[in-house]
Amino acid sequence: MIDFGGVAILYAYHVQRINLRIRYEFESMQNILHNQYIQYQRSQEAIELINYKYHDLKHYTLALKMEENEQRRRDYLNQLEEELKGYGMQYKTGNKVLDVLLTSKNLSCAKKQIVMTCVVDGTLFDFMDNIDICSIFGNALDNAIECEEKLELEKRLIEVAAFSQKKFLIIRFENYYEGELEFSRGFPLTTKKETQFHGYGLKSLCYTVRKYGGETDISAHDNWFSLKILIPM
Repeated sequence: MIDFGGVAILYAYHVQRINLRIRYEFESMQNILHNQYIQYQRSQEAIELINYKYHDLKHYTLALKMEENEQRRRDYLNQLEEELKGYGMQYKTGNKVLDVLLTSKNLSCAKKQIVMTCVVDGTLFDFMDNIDICSIFGNALDNAIECEEKLELEKRLIEVAAFSQKKFLIIRFENYYEGELEFSRGFPLTTKKETQFHGYGLKSLCYTVRKYGGETDISAHDNWFSLKILIPM
């Protein structure tokens, strides 16, 4: 009876540890989900500022017409060109949340000299909650940008695509990488010293995809890291 009691106590302790770990992982993923949505809201404010600036460009054109000094006119033109660059990076996918998120990430890529190409049909995401769109695209692109920052400038490339095929929504994120990647339980292992919080971004993404009955596939070959998502529509 004493032995049995000891085993029962150990088993109860083991179950408690598992429950605590599950709860910790769930809370971590929820925090990441919330943070991605906060990032989206801040990005929306930043893009609104770009739109205001674009609206003010008519004042630049007026100043150009009135300015007689050639050097000042040239300075106005250079400033005008910079303003147009920021506006030209905005996406028009058919989904306002994706437009803000992709534009924000593209601006971030531009600062880090990363080339990001997107072919995304935003109208396919009407059935999805905004916070879930932020979780999928935010986590995937944050991981890709973090990877590309470590590469030489000419190798920094991210490709994003979202389209429908046979009543399925297909989302694909691909980015160039160098070195060896090891996987454990379908997730890439980190090379960082701090491993406690690593991987929760991708886990949060997969959790979100499963909410819609979808599946996630992560692979790496020929120096291309690929994250593919399949969700029934």
